[in-house]
Amino acid sequence: MGVGINLGNTLDAPEEGAWAPVAQEWQFDDYKAKGFKTIRIPVCWNKHTSETVPYDVDEAWMARVQTVVGWSLDRGMVTVLNTHHETWLDSPQNFTANLPRLQMIWAQVAETFSNHSANLVFEIFNEPHLMTADQLNTMNAQVLPIIRKTNPSRVVFFGGLQFMNPTWLVANPDVMKIPDDPYVAVEIHNYDPYHYAGPLPTIHSWGSPADVAALQSWVNATQQWAAARKLSIYYGEFGTTSAQTEATGRLNWYKAHVQASLAAGFAISVWDDDGMFAILNRTTKVWNEDILAAMGLTPAPPSPPGPPPPPGPPPPPPPPGPPGPPPPSGCPGGSLNACIALCPKTPEPVYGELTTRKKTICSHRKG
Repeated sequence: MGVGINLGNTLDAPEEGAWAPVAQEWQFDDYKAKGFKTIRIPVCWNKHTSETVPYDVDEAWMARVQTVVGWSLDRGMVTVLNTHHETWLDSPQNFTANLPRLQMIWAQVAETFSNHSANLVFEIFNEPHLMTADQLNTMNAQVLPIIRKTNPSRVVFFGGLQFMNPTWLVANPDVMKIPDDPYVAVEIHNYDPYHYAGPLPTIHSWGSPADVAALQSWVNATQQWAAARKLSIYYGEFGTTSAQTEATGRLNWYKAHVQASLAAGFAISVWDDDGMFAILNRTTKVWNEDILAAMGLTPAPPSPPGPPPPPGPPPPPPPPGPPGPPPPSGCPGGSLNACIALCPKTPEPVYGELTTRKKTICSHRKG
């Protein structure tokens, strides 16, 4: 999965276009051109799903999600699809009554995407933080079998409590129940330290040896937790807001997080939302090239042209033509050269070869 990016504030908004421009196909061309391998597509299903049995998802919305997911899969990108901002379920009081609705959403999503590429990954629930640990385990245990009915070998991500923070996993190593399923992996999110990376920061410096050590500490602990359980880790959200600058360590923060995560074997996706965490301005189509470079994604400059090829041997002389006609009797002295000098010149025909070429462009069709 490598280095990826989030299509944030888009399909996860109350209505597409409310928080950021609507998704467009050119973005996925840009993502691929910049070197991203994974696209995470957060989706909020709440306003597009009936609140009564059988909890039907609006057909137009499902078709729109299919279109956007297709743009990613068509370009060979690993694509992560989830349920996002579903606050109606993340509540100890409302969980039991509302869980059947989430189950039916996943039944419809799983059926709709059952024949899609294995590059599509499902993420059951984004950032649970209010439900209890027992409710988290109940949700995973109820939803995974629904997905498996139609997607027996699709990768599915579980996430822990405290907004999927890895420190919760390490502090509660056996609380989240992981089934015996080779296609289950774990997703983490971390904007660390939050008072630096999050909105309205109160810390305005990052990059000291202590800062780097703190980063490496939680990465190592998470890697060890996962290795003991033979699980893969997807670092699905990270980033800093534009309140931080190069002078306050923003570029060093991105560079250090990418390097530490990749060294630990994590797949990663940076948060990009066309807002405080923007890396791509979706209106001007301009990228923050400094952040891309810090993440190791800026394409290398083109190689200089090589030396010209050595000259080949001269072409062979043309074969001699057939002998010309005898000189006309009117030529002086019977000489053909003398006759040409006296007679008007007739241009000789020139023959060329017309070659046509047909170029065929093939197009190739986050979970």
